[in-house]
Amino acid sequence: MTNTARAGQQPAAIKVLDRYDAAAQVGLRVIVCGAAVERVDGTGEATIELPKLNELRATAAMMRCLMPERLRGAESKAMRKIMGLTLAELAKRLDERTAPETVLRWEADAQPMGGYADKVLRVLICETLRHDAHGVEYSAAMIANMKPIDPWKANPGHQVAPIVLQLIRPKQPSGEIIQTYHGKIAA
Repeated sequence: MTNTARAGQQPAAIKVLDRYDAAAQVGLRVIVCGAAVERVDGTGEATIELPKLNELRATAAMMRCLMPERLRGAESKAMRKIMGLTLAELAKRLDERTAPETVLRWEADAQPMGGYADKVLRVLICETLRHDAHGVEYSAAMIANMKPIDPWKANPGHQVAPIVLQLIRPKQPSGEIIQTYHGKIAA
């Protein structure tokens, strides 16, 4: 899209949004602060662009894996897609004995994922995505020492807190300045 006005049309108006709900683009409850670009063309049609979308998805997935609530089916499916894996590929990477049908049942919330499988999946996600999520402090020990909770037992309507991400430009040890997302969990 260009900012050049066509005959009879106004040029596009561009602004960076203070807050934007990126759940549709990510598949997880994510709020992006100060990064989503809204373009409104001369006809009033608005489009939203999210810079560094792969990094945004990787950061959101890792942040969700570091939250103590058990992973839900839709979240597991979203994270599998963020990693670019099929059901069969994910099943194989989890354990040679894990069937793709088992992963499908987890994703459909038709079968609960056991505590061990939950932790193995979290570590796999974080190890796969960590190179694209520079703004997340992570170690496998963080997940190994985690005590997952299941708030849905007491409250079936429980909502996981949204992950709030901001685009930052940290200086690397090499002196290079990169652009990455940094996150926190909403209170």
